[in-house]
Amino acid sequence: MNRRNLPRVFIFIILLTPFLNSCESGKETDKEVINRLFLPDLNLLYEDYEQLDSTGAYNTFAYKLVNANRDLKSSELYVEAASLYAQAGQSDSVAILLHKAIDNGMANPKIISKLRGVKIYKDKPLWQDLQIRLDSIQLQLEDVSHYSMEIGSMTLFWDYFERASKDTANAKDIFKEFIFKGPRELRDFYVVRYINLNNMYGQMINASPDYFQYLKNQFNADSINTLKSKTAGWMRSFKNIYPKAVFPKVYVVPGILNSGGTATEMGMFVGGDMYGKSDAMPTAGLTNWQKEAIMKISDLPGLTIHELMHFQQNYQDTENSETVLAQVISEGVCDFLVELCSGVELKNSNLMYLGDEENEQRIMNEFKNDLFSDDNSKWLYNGGAINDRPHDLGYTVGYLISKSYYQLAADKEKAVFELLNTNDFLSILKESDYAFLLERDL
Repeated sequence: MNRRNLPRVFIFIILLTPFLNSCESGKETDKEVINRLFLPDLNLLYEDYEQLDSTGAYNTFAYKLVNANRDLKSSELYVEAASLYAQAGQSDSVAILLHKAIDNGMANPKIISKLRGVKIYKDKPLWQDLQIRLDSIQLQLEDVSHYSMEIGSMTLFWDYFERASKDTANAKDIFKEFIFKGPRELRDFYVVRYINLNNMYGQMINASPDYFQYLKNQFNADSINTLKSKTAGWMRSFKNIYPKAVFPKVYVVPGILNSGGTATEMGMFVGGDMYGKSDAMPTAGLTNWQKEAIMKISDLPGLTIHELMHFQQNYQDTENSETVLAQVISEGVCDFLVELCSGVELKNSNLMYLGDEENEQRIMNEFKNDLFSDDNSKWLYNGGAINDRPHDLGYTVGYLISKSYYQLAADKEKAVFELLNTNDFLSILKESDYAFLLERDL
């Protein structure tokens, strides 16, 4: 057909096409948009953190965190920056960042009490509005019905994992896309557990891809749903013994085999990767600790309630907060309250180990020497790093102290409150069967 015989509209389209194509070529692709976003490496971001107390550069470091958070918009980083501004005496900045944290998912109504040195200006609209928002969160969380188990991150993850497995050269970029395009809770989980893309690649693609491939087929949303009612029942039991209880969302997320669960200011995170135990589980690339630590899906309610207790904790003992005593009690309280809420007595290999009189005497003598140290390497989070005893014995020691304190208390409801809110960790120890640990050697 001769061009001159073409309809005028068709000729216009032909002439317009190159222009449209040029417009499309100037438009950023989805990949280009993701690549442009800044994702901080938390190891690098916090490399100077330990110098803060000596330098007092709280303003500088707070600004550094806010700037690093410009694209990620993690509520956890906003809260951390607010904490630094509180120590610097910048109250308006604290309020502004807490507002931003709430905008991005922060759900702890008691967050202000956690900020050391913060000065509250109740007559300022900025603070008045903040308190209104926190009170609203409190009301929502007081009802057990607010609890839900969100599995969107796990469901979405598998497509990204498959892409990363097939295109290992671009795996880190694919995981970055997952962080930014996935549910908002991933941004906070990145801050507290992933830390950087190298960690994700190192565990998921390099170290144990067979395990994650297996987990994809093992992970069953229906299995998790069947555990929700049991978990909710235990939460209702907790509400009966602790009327001030709050119930945040539980987010099941794909972790990097380093934590079964953790509590943040957004809510409770459960590492779905840590619930794949079965006879068919591949172990290639897993450490000895990981092989032992991976649990069955049926263990999920207990872990969820443990993390729920962390979310309740609001300790005011600033003098002893960094001591081994405080850290051990903080973990042990959670294990004991799981037992109290579920009615299922705790039984594990650590309790059996301490059931031996010789072992108990040796461990308690060492614990006595470490009570006021800030080095918890013998007691907590030491799986794969300690050889002369079971790992994480501090959980068990803290459980025994907490249980004894509760059993000896005349007012049980008050005892639960103190276990979660004490302003004196020493009083918990003094009023338990383990008060002898404070006695001087003659």
